[in-house]
Parts: sequence; structure tokens; C-alpha cells
Amino acid sequence: MNNQQPPQLTTESPTSIKPKIKVEQSEQDERQYAAYTTSSGISCLLISDPTTDKSSAAMDVRVGHLSDPEDIPGLAHFLEHMLFMGTEKYPDENSYNVFLNSHGGSSNAFTDMESTNYYFDVAADHLPGALDRFAQFFISPLFTPSATEREMNAVDSEHAKNLQNDFWRMFQLAKSMCKPDHPFCKFGSGNMETLKDLPEKNGIDLQKELVKFHERYYSSNVMKLVVLGKNSLVELESLVEECFQSVTNKKLSPPTFPGTPFGPEELQKRVEIVPVREIRCVEMSFPMRELNSLYRSKPTRYISHLIG
Repeated sequence: MNNQQPPQLTTESPTSIKPKIKVEQSEQDERQYAAYTTSSGISCLLISDPTTDKSSAAMDVRVGHLSDPEDIPGLAHFLEHMLFMGTEKYPDENSYNVFLNSHGGSSNAFTDMESTNYYFDVAADHLPGALDRFAQFFISPLFTPSATEREMNAVDSEHAKNLQNDFWRMFQLAKSMCKPDHPFCKFGSGNMETLKDLPEKNGIDLQKELVKFHERYYSSNVMKLVVLGKNSLVELESLVEECFQSVTNKKLSPPTFPGTPFGPEELQKRVEIVPVREIRCVEMSFPMRELNSLYRSKPTRYISHLIG
């Protein structure tokens, strides 16, 4: 039997569980912040705002569609969809969304090239129940066969919608023009062909691949969590610890993608595109080194400012 009782926010004042990292904030910002690493290894930022009428949380997992298996394009995105479809503690496929909808909340997620992000908001008093359901995504998702079949159709519909979106068309065109052996060229959305037809043709069990991908890449030490609520930082910390203590720390290194997608043969090209919408634009792209490690100085801001 599954224990579906959500954790409770204590009204006591327990001692802090983990040492905190100093968070810089504006003098006009009256909210309280605490950054620390949970006992399970998740980098966490807590925000206490006694005036808020909504609580919210977001989890970023450092794996995206560039890590898709070569023979299953779109698997990371499909996994994102499947985490909403029931867990061991809350096996009802609609438990998460029904709870949020019943308490003035909403949720969404997206799969990027190198990360996958999940987030929700809910009426402030119902953070414990929402956060507990949310945490189970990263602990014990079910990946049931019935849900797998239905979510394939959902992913396929999402891809069909993107076909008429100029941004997605240009993005996929850019991918198709890079080196064929670089992960950037991968088709990240997925559709019925890549998730059903080709795996069946090649004898691949998609459900097993989902479990394998989750077990391989979803580790607490490559996750970053933000939680905002009206309760004190100590109370929020206690709630986070209770909800996320069972997330496994596999001590992974984040996926890396050496080399550049565009070499001399892929550059110096002009492409003319017939858009779906009535738009006119000129876009120039050129490769440069990775910029995440330069977040403090943001050199591209200077370049864009000088160019105008």
C-alpha cells in the first residue's frame, strides 16, 4: 500500500540541517534566501516570502536532448512527459495535475539541449502536498505501458504543432547544417516515427530505455532546486529534506560535448527561408566558445552593445 500522506510543515523551529551559502540580494528585497546542498546532494535555493499567496518550485536536471541515444531521437523529451504520468507513491496518472488544479496551481516543463526543467505553482497553503508529488518524479516514476503509448501521441502532436512554427523550423534547419557526427545535429522533439516506428523496427523496448535513461542521468548531484513559500527558511528546508531525501546521488559528471558543431565546411553559407508567417528578418550566426563559465563578466553583452 502506498502512503500518500504528504509531509507537514512544522510550526516548530528546528535547527538548520545544512550550512548555507551566502546569497547576495538587493536592500529593497524583503524576502529571505538560503542556498545549500540537501542531504541527498541537490543544490537548493529556498525563498521565504511571508506575503506571497502562491508557492512554487522548479527543478533543473543537467541532461537534455543532446544526450539522446543515437537510435531514439527525442527520448529525453519523451521522458520529461512521462514523469507526469504516475509514480510509485502517487500511481494515479492525474494525481499531480489534479492536485495543482484543485488548489489554484499550474505546472509545465521543457527539455533543452543540455538540461530539462520542471516547475509548478500552487496556493501557498498547499506547498507540502504539491512538493511531495513533484519530488516523486525524481525518485520513483512508473513508466507504465498504457501511459507510454498515450504520451507518444502527445509528443507527436507537439511536434506537428512545431512544424508550423518558424522558430522551430529555423532551429532544426541550423541543426541539419552542422557536422553530422556532433550531438547538436540531433532531432530533440521526437515524434511517432522516432519513438514508436523505428524502435519497434529495430527491436528496441522503449519502456526499458526510459528506465535506463532515468537511471543513468537523473542523479541528485546534477539537479538544482528552487522552492518559494510563505513559511520560514527553516520550515522550507525541513520540507525539502523530507520530500527529496530519497533522490539517489549517483555522483555523475554532467554530460559534455567536445568539439564544435560547425567546422570550415559548415560555415560561410547563406540560406534563404520561406517562412510560414508573414515575417522578414536577417539572422547572422557564428560559432564561439562556451559562455556558461563566463557568466560573471558576460562578454557577449559588450559585443551586442557595441554592434547595436
